Amino acid sequence: MGVQIDPKQIFKIEKQEIVIGVVGHVSSLACSGVILNIFRSIYPEETKDPSVHVLLISSSVTTFPVVSAFLTEMNIINSEVGRIAVSTSVVSDSFMWVFYFVVIKGAIAIRLETYKPITEIMVSVSYVALLFFLLRPLVIWISNRNPRGKPMTETHFISIICILLFVGLTASITGQPPFVVAFCFGLILPDGPPLGSVLTEKLDTVGSTLIVPSYCTIVALKTSPRSLVEFKSLTIELILLAMYLGKFLGTIFSSLLFRIDFWDSFALSLIMCCKGLMDLSFLNLLLNMKAIEEQPFTLAIFTMVVVTGCASLCVYHMYDPSKKYRSYIKKTIRNSQPEPDLKILACVHHEEHVYPIINLLQAANPREDTPLSVFVLHLVELSGSVIPTFTEDNIANKSSQHIHNAFDQFHKHNNGTVNLHFFTAKTPFVSMPYDVCNLAMEFTSNIVIMPFHKWYSKDNIEYLNASIRTLNQHVLKKAPCSVGIFVDRGQINDKGFVLYEKLICEVAMMYLGGGDDQEALSFSLRIAQHPNVRLTVFWVRVKTQSKQRKTKNPYIDLREHIRYCSYLEGKVTFKEEVVEDGADTTKAILRIEKLFSLIIVGKHHVKDSPCTLGLTEWCELPELGPLGNLLATSDFTCSFFVVQELPRWF
Repeated sequence: MGVQIDPKQIFKIEKQEIVIGVVGHVSSLACSGVILNIFRSIYPEETKDPSVHVLLISSSVTTFPVVSAFLTEMNIINSEVGRIAVSTSVVSDSFMWVFYFVVIKGAIAIRLETYKPITEIMVSVSYVALLFFLLRPLVIWISNRNPRGKPMTETHFISIICILLFVGLTASITGQPPFVVAFCFGLILPDGPPLGSVLTEKLDTVGSTLIVPSYCTIVALKTSPRSLVEFKSLTIELILLAMYLGKFLGTIFSSLLFRIDFWDSFALSLIMCCKGLMDLSFLNLLLNMKAIEEQPFTLAIFTMVVVTGCASLCVYHMYDPSKKYRSYIKKTIRNSQPEPDLKILACVHHEEHVYPIINLLQAANPREDTPLSVFVLHLVELSGSVIPTFTEDNIANKSSQHIHNAFDQFHKHNNGTVNLHFFTAKTPFVSMPYDVCNLAMEFTSNIVIMPFHKWYSKDNIEYLNASIRTLNQHVLKKAPCSVGIFVDRGQINDKGFVLYEKLICEVAMMYLGGGDDQEALSFSLRIAQHPNVRLTVFWVRVKTQSKQRKTKNPYIDLREHIRYCSYLEGKVTFKEEVVEDGADTTKAILRIEKLFSLIIVGKHHVKDSPCTLGLTEWCELPELGPLGNLLATSDFTCSFFVVQELPRWF
């Protein structure tokens, strides 16, 4: 766990997190202390046990590893509440260790007039310093000897494990808690790849499936349920509950002081009351050191399990980060027409996604009268670390260097007509939808462009990532604006959608009717303004409708719309395709798809439309809709762009 944490994050904590963490910690100690003094005056015999004081001090802390693991499991670690909880737990953790080592040890030294507690502090600090200045460079040197970009060899990995075992052995010899020392040694090692990711990958499976369950079982066997029948256990339990209540009230009141939403503050307070493996290990250490007795130890374990279980259920069912999007004023391409500036959030994962998306952005025709605001989000899977990061990069970091340079060239090519912002989000795939949707809402984007989960390299090798597909599905459900999924096949059909060259690109738009098709049409008409683009709009109609001439078509008359747009004169061709069912629609697309570099379709169409009859029943890629699913099959080789206007819950 330690190697997955970057200690530098503590210097990035803001004022509100510091206040919430300190107030929550102090209020838990104060509330439990008040109840302890009340019981001490009433039942002095039951509360004179010094282990109660030790238990309250150790249990009042909210440890960072526990909170980060809890948030990751709940998939909310990079939500607004998750980010505050991570920083607040760091403050609470740091406050407890400073309070323990400095205040308590100093007070004991003054009261007993001895230098032993001060000597213990100096030994601990000196031991950690030796780890930092001697063993840390050795581990980094071993890690750097591995060839760049290749997996760590078994020899290097075993060497690092031997060093870790040596650290644990010397910790036991010098009287330091081995698990605390191992955690601190992990802290001083660099997080992330290559070292952090390798250690996490190789040790996590063994640790989570074998060591952790075995350790928890051993600790549970040390509990003594028989001791709970005594009256003393009731007083200790009430004091423990007062400690949890103080933590909850201190956190929620300080959160409300900073104008955090009430239900978000409520969820944050519940998260800060959760306990986990670190707390279990610390209680076991105190029991082995005879600092606490069996009865307080048993009560602390049982209370921890009940409180954490209840808090987890409440947070899971109560906190939904996407709820704020529902009260947000929805943005689309259609309602952006009064504003000349079109705001696009473009997401990329790999270098293969960059140039196809740049070409699509270039097709949106950035000019002085129709500028573009492009927000590029480079999504990087979090590896070897537990803290997600979200940064705006003025100077590209190593992982985003090539991607940043490519978009910078796009910005220079369209100097004055493109406003470019570049962001990097390092987070687990399950949490990426929150970063995408938050950024789209913050900058009032009109559309989010997501790459398809299948793509081709320069050598025509097909790559597939199921996690990207899941990400796209969640973004389609939660995004506060329109979403487009771009499927690029320029590598396999030799019809690259390149607009920097003086070539005419033929673009088709399949219009069946419905909100998504109208949004796709709006984007198509924007593309049609580019001097190198020729747009053909195919109106796919049911055969029976063409015979019923007296029946007014319920959708916009595209020909009239294009006729009154002077900037589209001669650039848009209108055609009709009369079909009977989905089979005819498939034949029509097969007939025309080889003539175009790009086909634009909507995700949803008119409900129960005969035009898609038979296409919806066998839809393997529902995130693309019936026509997108059809175009994604191997029978078609053209690039295409699927547009969804808004999620269904808007």
